[in-house]
This record gives sequence, C-alpha cells and structure tokens, in this order.
Amino acid sequence: MKLNLLQIWIYLYFLIIEITLMVKLACKDYGFECDFEVEGDASKVIEEFGKHTLEEHGIDYGKESLIQFILRKG
Repeated sequence: MKLNLLQIWIYLYFLIIEITLMVKLACKDYGFECDFEVEGDASKVIEEFGKHTLEEHGIDYGKESLIQFILRKG
C-alpha cells in the first residue's frame, strides 16, 4: 500500500493522539438514530465503534475513516 504525505502525517498524528488522549465516538454524532457510544483510548474506540457500525448499521468504516472522525472532533 503506497501512502502519500498527508496519509503519513495523519498516521503520525494519530499515534500521538492514541498515546495521549481518551476519545469518544457516538452514533448520534454521525446521523444514526442509535444510543451507542464508546469512550476510551483511541485504538479501543476505533475497534469497538467500527465493529458496532458494521454489525448494527451494515457500514464498514475502515480504520482510516474512523481516524478521520476522531481528528475532526478535535
């Protein structure tokens, strides 16, 4: 897989976030009529939110998309 400079920057930035920040994702924030929320370290949130959206909503968000969600929330 070939990465461009922006993708590399996103991955590096995410590694810093993953080490230092607790994050939260909620289905309601992305247009779902669903009360699911997950909070914790970034890798846990990505894994659990991705699993939930695939199983419950039929949407397979890739890791990169979920990283973008977290980065946009600031």
